[in-house]
Amino acid sequence: MCGRYSRARQGLCYVVPLIPDAVYPESDLFRPSWNVAPGTPQPVIRPDGPRLERWGYRPAWADPRGAPMMVNARLDRATTSTWRSAWTSSRVIVPADGWYEWVLEEGAKQPYYITPIDGEPLFFAGLSGVRQGAVPREDKGFVIVTDAAGEGMLDVRDRRPLVLSAEAAEGWLDPSTTFEEATHLANNAGRPVEAFRWFAVSKGVNKAGNDDPAFNEPLGGPDSAPGASA
Repeated sequence: MCGRYSRARQGLCYVVPLIPDAVYPESDLFRPSWNVAPGTPQPVIRPDGPRLERWGYRPAWADPRGAPMMVNARLDRATTSTWRSAWTSSRVIVPADGWYEWVLEEGAKQPYYITPIDGEPLFFAGLSGVRQGAVPREDKGFVIVTDAAGEGMLDVRDRRPLVLSAEAAEGWLDPSTTFEEATHLANNAGRPVEAFRWFAVSKGVNKAGNDDPAFNEPLGGPDSAPGASA
């Protein structure tokens, strides 16, 4: 799953690779955050450019059942009634630099930061509950698509964000991409486990609301980070 992520650089670094001619708002839309938490407004990239949406989505059937806000959408459930419409016409990219997972060590939750070895921006496949041109609502924000984690990636969760290359992200955003094409892309274009490294980081990230660049640094300093293992 993806319950926290980091987005630490300027907005143009995320937008230009996907939409070179996008109109970029002169604002703090892409204010860096090293501890992005569900329920907060965050930038997503839509076919017509970036905008703020809340991280979280509650479908109509969820309210009567008291179901919690959804923050992820499983790739293997793309054809369900909850997600098929969004897969067809409300695909977005969630820009990031890495995400966090937690491992139980000595009775306490130790956070690990997962980030690409090449240091390039990440493009999470996302879905939005906000129709193109509509005003965002608190219960109709975005979710991050998750896929099977794959063997070797920290081995604490069976899910991880679906990370696309810039080329695949362009196809994901393209309004002409059909549902069938989008599901084929998602099932075949995710970046592999070998593209990432991970390392233990400060437990300060455990508390939503804490935000510090040090959360992206390994315990013991930069030289202690492994190349591609925990």
